[in-house]
Amino acid sequence: MLNDFTAPDTGLSLVFGNEVNGVDADVINASAGCIEIPQDGSKHSLNISVSVGIVVWQVIKQ
Repeated sequence: MLNDFTAPDTGLSLVFGNEVNGVDADVINASAGCIEIPQDGSKHSLNISVSVGIVVWQVIKQ
């Protein structure tokens, strides 16, 4: 979960997928981990620009 994520000191790459296709399974499998943005309610996706803003803000805040 995003609120439990701690960015590493050695660098970080963030990969974002779109609402329809997400991220390719090969990219996910090559990743060290995945971050999930907590959501309330029945909506199961966020606009990509909103998702990037939320995640980047949380990482910069650290």
